[in-house]
Amino acid sequence: MNTIAELVASEAPRDVILLLTKNENGISYPRLDNLYSRNKWIKVHNNLELLKLVSAMVNEGLIIDTGGGLKKGPNWKEPTFISEKKYTFK
Repeated sequence: MNTIAELVASEAPRDVILLLTKNENGISYPRLDNLYSRNKWIKVHNNLELLKLVSAMVNEGLIIDTGGGLKKGPNWKEPTFISEKKYTFK
């Protein structure tokens, strides 16, 4: 299993989204949707739930919806698995 598939299967979707929005480029909603779709909607169940989660995270200020993508918001917090160095990213 590759690292991103392992990450999606093992971690909470909220934490995965926080990781994917960590850098200045963020992630587009279609790419995020595709990530969960490829992984059989594990922990999210469908794209409507994913959209609701993204909306809640935007409302909490964790991420920002720029219209072209999702980026780190003013209340963004580093997921625990990053500080624990649980995964190796190349």
